Amino acid sequence: MGNAVGSLELPKILRARKNLRLAITDKQREILIGCILGDAHIQNLGKIIIEQSVKQKDYLFWKYSELKNLCYPAKPARIIRIDKRNNKKYYSNVFYLRQYFRSWRKVFYKENQKVFPDNLLLTPLSVAVWYMDDGCFSKEKSTISIEGFDEENRNKIQKVFYEQFNIETVIGKSKKLVIRRKSQDIFYDLIRPYIVPSMEYKIPSKPRNDFLASREEQGI
Repeated sequence: MGNAVGSLELPKILRARKNLRLAITDKQREILIGCILGDAHIQNLGKIIIEQSVKQKDYLFWKYSELKNLCYPAKPARIIRIDKRNNKKYYSNVFYLRQYFRSWRKVFYKENQKVFPDNLLLTPLSVAVWYMDDGCFSKEKSTISIEGFDEENRNKIQKVFYEQFNIETVIGKSKKLVIRRKSQDIFYDLIRPYIVPSMEYKIPSKPRNDFLASREEQGI
């Protein structure tokens, strides 16, 4: 999807130093937007850290396969974090994108706080990645964790979901973004084609009639 008039242009040709360049594809750009709005972190000097729990190993390796040419040579590594309050160990997998994303850091962070940039054009793939990172399907409803954003940015996110996709949402008591029931079908139709198999537990099972119709259309 191209950028609409007046939308934010994120650089696709990135520079670390004068003679070092890195080009990213449209698909990689869309995936990265979802990652950064979700679990990923951009360090001050432009390195992106992408980390998932060991339970989401398959999802992390899907990200790595899509972004591999932007990464350092090392493959995803398993790391252990220890909660000093109770000495409990937490296991995750992580990989790093090379230190080219300083210009992106300036867009997605203000005073070291992650923000939702003005005029950011989301795509279905970006939303799907964001949802796979920070979304939850429980009790027949879907939410996205946006409590890390301040109130102004949470309101901007609501506005973008409605204006760009006609998806109505509310901010719950826990400050999560809740997809309103009347918009759930629109939301699932939007992201379903991009949900990786290991993350399908985050969306409702597709009705059998829809499944059979889809197979007929494909001649299966």
